[in-house]
Amino acid sequence: MKLTLVRLTAYGLDFIMLAFVLVGLQLAAYHLTGGFPFDRLDKGYQIEYWVLATMSFPVWMYFIVSEYFFGATLGKKLLRLSATRKDGGRISFIQAAGRTWLKLLPWELTHLIILVPDPWWDVPEPPSPAWILIPNGMILLYILFLLLNRGLRALHDIPAGTSVRYSPRSSRVK
Repeated sequence: MKLTLVRLTAYGLDFIMLAFVLVGLQLAAYHLTGGFPFDRLDKGYQIEYWVLATMSFPVWMYFIVSEYFFGATLGKKLLRLSATRKDGGRISFIQAAGRTWLKLLPWELTHLIILVPDPWWDVPEPPSPAWILIPNGMILLYILFLLLNRGLRALHDIPAGTSVRYSPRSSRVK
């Protein structure tokens, strides 16, 4: 249970940090350009492309690059976790990309459901909100799977052939 909570906390820390950076950049772009691109994007697919380019892609790269090159994101490093192959070795780029794709799939589905074909806030009657249950159900499934595996392997670790390890601080011998 402890490793599960530590992993979820690391993920939360990563997203809080990413939200501050990426939303900050979005607000800076908005204020520096007098409203661009938000004053020009009105179709769902346009907004989705903007979200993919300025939010999703940087988040994907953060997770992939951090785990491939350093074995951990900042959230994982802070909590002494690392993403490894099942045998404890360094993960490959394909493993980092695969686990990221599966991990962030509910997030991307949420964008698509809310934005395409038309943003929910721009239509008189949005589509059935039942669609949003799909990514939310996936998130619950991910957490349940993580709990059942005592935090060692999440659902996105299985096809990627990875796991997450906890490295407690080593005690120094004096």
